[in-house]
Amino acid sequence: MESPTSSEAPGTLLVLQLKSFVGFKSQDEYLFAMKEDLADWFTCLYKLEIGVENFFDVLDTGVRLCEHANKVRNFAQERRKLGLLEEMQSNFVRGIQIPEYEVQYRSEVRPQTFHARDNISNFIKWTKDAGIPEVLSFETDDLVLRKNEKNVVLCLLEIARIGAKLGMLAPTIVQMEEEIDAEIAGDPPPQIITCDVKSLDEMKVFDSR
Repeated sequence: MESPTSSEAPGTLLVLQLKSFVGFKSQDEYLFAMKEDLADWFTCLYKLEIGVENFFDVLDTGVRLCEHANKVRNFAQERRKLGLLEEMQSNFVRGIQIPEYEVQYRSEVRPQTFHARDNISNFIKWTKDAGIPEVLSFETDDLVLRKNEKNVVLCLLEIARIGAKLGMLAPTIVQMEEEIDAEIAGDPPPQIITCDVKSLDEMKVFDSR
């Protein structure tokens, strides 16, 4: 695939096919694996009790999503202050620009209420302002009513890729993608922060003694 030219607009897709799909028997199996990886990632980031079974239940008030958007913003601001924030691109999107504004949200909300939907809508707007294209975005009902779980997962994974480039904790699947890209390019493996959920579980057991 040819590299994008300077005439392409921000948010142009670089790759449409998810290369990590290779090795999985079906799309459902792949999405399950991604959801599991993202659940572990949220556990490490925010010490949440989240797994595959309750993944969307934890996120469908929009609170955690908005908190994460602001966390990405804070990392971007720190790099901007140091003069290190250049135009970024992920494996799938070019022209990423992290918005400087803070995402507003209500923290004490119940699922499927107006305020929960408003939180999710604010997060979605932030992702689009950051350059996430429609094909990797989702609508409020996709999360609230579980109408399109796939796009919710794909959007969160793309945000995780962006965060990893800012020095944030990365899901395992993102680390694998970066290592494959580096190997193909003949570059040394990238330094990406990851989290061992098993180690966290062992720490919990130790603390409870």
